[in-house]
Amino acid sequence: MKSALERYWKGQQTEAELLRTQSEVEAEAWGAQRDAGITSVGLDSTLYDHVLDTIAWVGAIPQRFQHLSGLEQYFAMARGAEGATALDMSKFFDSNYHFLVPELEAGFSLRPNLEHVLAKVWHGQALLGAGAAVPYILGPVTFVSLARRAMPLDAALATILPAYEALLGELRALGVTQVQLHEPVLVTTAASSLQVSFEASYRRLAKAAGPGAEQLPGMQLSLVTYYDDVEEDVYRWAVQLPVAALHLDFLGVPGASFVNRNLEWIEKHGWPAVLDLGAGVVDGRSIWADKSGVASSLLRRLVQTGVPPGRLVCCSSAPLQHLPFSLDGEPDGSMSDELRGRLAFATEKLHEIVAAARNVVDKLPLVNAADSGGPAQPPAEAVHQDELSLERPEPYAVRRSKQIQLPPFPTTSIGSFPQTQAVRSARAAFRAGRLSTAEYQRAMAAHIGMAVGAQEALGLDVLVHGEAERTDMVEFFGQELEGFHFTHHGWVQSYGSRYVRPPIIAADVHFIKPMTVPEFKLAQSLTQRPMKGMLTGPVTVLNWSFPRKDISRKAQAFQLAVALRQEVAALEAAGCKVVQVDEPALREGLPLKSSRHAAYLRWAVDAFRCTTAVAAPEMQVVTHLCYSDFGDIMQAIEEMDADVLTIENSRSGNEMVAALAASGYGRDIGPGVYDVHSPLVPTVDFMKDKIRSFLATGVLAGHPDRLWVNPDCGLKTRAWPETLAALRNMVQAAAECRRELLEGHVEGGGQVEGGGQPAETLPAPGQGHSARPPTPVCRCCV
Repeated sequence: MKSALERYWKGQQTEAELLRTQSEVEAEAWGAQRDAGITSVGLDSTLYDHVLDTIAWVGAIPQRFQHLSGLEQYFAMARGAEGATALDMSKFFDSNYHFLVPELEAGFSLRPNLEHVLAKVWHGQALLGAGAAVPYILGPVTFVSLARRAMPLDAALATILPAYEALLGELRALGVTQVQLHEPVLVTTAASSLQVSFEASYRRLAKAAGPGAEQLPGMQLSLVTYYDDVEEDVYRWAVQLPVAALHLDFLGVPGASFVNRNLEWIEKHGWPAVLDLGAGVVDGRSIWADKSGVASSLLRRLVQTGVPPGRLVCCSSAPLQHLPFSLDGEPDGSMSDELRGRLAFATEKLHEIVAAARNVVDKLPLVNAADSGGPAQPPAEAVHQDELSLERPEPYAVRRSKQIQLPPFPTTSIGSFPQTQAVRSARAAFRAGRLSTAEYQRAMAAHIGMAVGAQEALGLDVLVHGEAERTDMVEFFGQELEGFHFTHHGWVQSYGSRYVRPPIIAADVHFIKPMTVPEFKLAQSLTQRPMKGMLTGPVTVLNWSFPRKDISRKAQAFQLAVALRQEVAALEAAGCKVVQVDEPALREGLPLKSSRHAAYLRWAVDAFRCTTAVAAPEMQVVTHLCYSDFGDIMQAIEEMDADVLTIENSRSGNEMVAALAASGYGRDIGPGVYDVHSPLVPTVDFMKDKIRSFLATGVLAGHPDRLWVNPDCGLKTRAWPETLAALRNMVQAAAECRRELLEGHVEGGGQVEGGGQPAETLPAPGQGHSARPPTPVCRCCV
């Protein structure tokens, strides 16, 4: 699918060829479920993102895309088009999957288009039979909850529910007998305030799914939750909703320190005799096999609590999209027999679902639904380490003046540069043994030299080496540390055509030797300008890996922190003056219940501080955060004690910059001035307006020398021509804003070290460009 998408975008494949590839991928995935013995198969494919699919079929198309149609419109919402900024991107709850954020504008009206949904159902029915093909639909309350909207939630629901009712009517006409409505918002803290919204919405949907005047049979509605347990008060009203089945997660987050309580709620409050229970007992977010029989044990417990065996449906605990496809793709000899025997990818999880059901009750109905993952008992906090300081030697206010000093609006990039076909070919040749180690190192050195030379020529102030030697910002460090295993074909979708291969934390993590020092020393030798040392932070490595389940996530984070701390020390010893420790995944690990936030943030922040506390006052520590709702982690950002914070910002309407300004954040900030997800090259004026709009928020008032100018994120997915053009315009925009500041023409500038006067006038932020509302993450930095 990835290759087909990229060929289509390059004009090398027709729409018909792209859709044929999608059909083939669907047939493989759905057929694998059928062949494993799954009796109800969720029809869950997408060209780019299932939330974007919902935007499209519901017809909630923002005004700036309505002049387009078909796939041109669909992909413009995902990637942007001339004069139309793409939809914002955010992480889907606490998973590593990205979705495109719906925009429900004031007075919006719908233009439903059910064509692609119905085509998928026709395909599924032809392949599996009408009874086994179960449409998979993002539920209306979750859809509206995820959206940026200009009206109250219930008003937005009232507008979109007719589209859902129309879809259910069409599905009933096709002979569909069951529909899955996915409502993961039910496992969040917000669910407690959504009872009235759910009850009203599902009364309407139940009526639309029921028998009508046309004498068609009714459909069963299955309400599906996942990623965590529900709160006790939510459980008590959710089981009374007018649906035929409710799917619950009985596991939790893999390696989490808190216990999933759904079983406790059933034991305490009972289970309605007329309601099917979709029991999410096979871990859909962990690659570890169920060797101890947790799934079968949970099913037996549920029967013992009084759930009738005939009402019990065995499920995965989360959509299996979060796992690699199959262990069969891993070559013989690529891992030990012992490790292979402990693993289960998506295909193997299907067999675990079937086996768990058969182990408990004969003829138990089977389904691959969607619910969530984590152990029934909290894992051990088994981390043993020497006492290490979490404090930098001097506070920010003292150490900042000892670090590099640059003019107002200093320029830099976030880390990676284009991973060209030449880079990938050299890496493939090295892995295949066609290049020696020395030859491969020379090839990477050439690419590093090109990246450094390009930045010198463009005039950036602080440089990066470009990361040509790294396939992925997590994989690279895992390969250099003890305790990780890497798959050959364990790809998982991050968004669209972006797939990642998460490493597996298989044992205790230990530092072996310096990992980034050779490339840093080479790059720094090519320039007199400061060169960043580039590291991925411990929390991001953890959150973008498959963690262990026998010890806690906290314990694993501190093992990583201790190892990365030694790398910071090694870089400093090599002469590094600026080290960037990226934590784009810090926010996404936040538990879905607000009552659990403080405990997570305490160990996550402490792990980052453990990594960076070894840095001398003269060493500038930079971190990078992706699109997030910073409001609930603002104190944690402050406590990270980084010297420079760079953030993904270009699609968010400066929401995060404004939040930082409102909080009084006083350290260096580098909000992204352009979107690295789009191939469009922003103009100088566009980026000047961005810089001015940052100042207009009041952030860092009086210190434009601490307001950095940089892209949103890493540039590895972009091509060199657009990269050079965008960076050239960015540097020119910063230079012109710097000149205007010194001439007194930029408002909010304040006093600058070495001269400069406060601003007097400023054009309206974003004038002449399409405005973008706010939001939350990206994975381009991988």
